[in-house]
Amino acid sequence: MKEASIDDLIDELAGDLAPVRPRRIARGSMWVAAGWVAGAAALLLLFGLRHDLAGRGMPPLSMLAFWLTAATGLAATWSALRMGLPGVGRDYGGWRWAVGASLSLPLAALAVCIADGHAAMEAARHDVGLGCLLKGLASGLGVGGALFFWLKAGAPTSPTRAGWVVGIAAGAAGATIVALHCATDDVVHIALWHGAAVLLSAIAGRLILPRFLRW
Repeated sequence: MKEASIDDLIDELAGDLAPVRPRRIARGSMWVAAGWVAGAAALLLLFGLRHDLAGRGMPPLSMLAFWLTAATGLAATWSALRMGLPGVGRDYGGWRWAVGASLSLPLAALAVCIADGHAAMEAARHDVGLGCLLKGLASGLGVGGALFFWLKAGAPTSPTRAGWVVGIAAGAAGATIVALHCATDDVVHIALWHGAAVLLSAIAGRLILPRFLRW
């Protein structure tokens, strides 16, 4: 009699439950890719592609900065997508290695500043650089939004860490997009204004997103 009662209780509790569609990283990746493409399309349609891409391509320094930033964005995106999946003991720290590698850009910019302060000041002028910063921040919103909604549905166990990672991913995506438009091949400009998009986006993600990602 006792066993029957327990079975009845289980049936009663589970009777109204419906199967939940499993979360797949592939689906979240498609959202992020769509956000990345949408941001690039919007920026390039409004402001155009950098002139040298149609001919000889990016100069080596710009190409190096582009791929370092892209690696940072992809690593942070992967970590954010994994945070939206159920699991215990997952390692979400791979993005730190990409961020560490991208720090070579500001270090190189610092070396240039020490060697030629006047040239560095010219490259850091805000009349050109501020536009790159704002365009980079705006271009990354699609990726940031896709990751936010992915994590919102998954309720990550560490909203603070999730906010950092989403911000870094969005900022790095925006910086890679603006690199397709900005033709300035100067390490100080790239490190300062393109890098600032990643930094400010990361800070915004940390300050704004955790409250909306909590259980």
